[in-house]
Amino acid sequence: LFLWSIIIGVTMKKHYPELEKVCEVMDNIPHPKCQNLANSIRTCNSIDASHQEKAAAVLIAALQFL
Repeated sequence: LFLWSIIIGVTMKKHYPELEKVCEVMDNIPHPKCQNLANSIRTCNSIDASHQEKAAAVLIAALQFL
């Protein structure tokens, strides 16, 4: 959902819009874990994302640190 939104330029509604700036900073850190974590934050911050999408994003973020 997130990648699709970037490709077509859709803006998602956010619970906390200021977290997008944090994600932008994390995207610029050249480490895949930072970029994956930023994507998970974006998904969880989206008002439009379902609970299943948010749970999957949290699981992906947690698994990368194992």
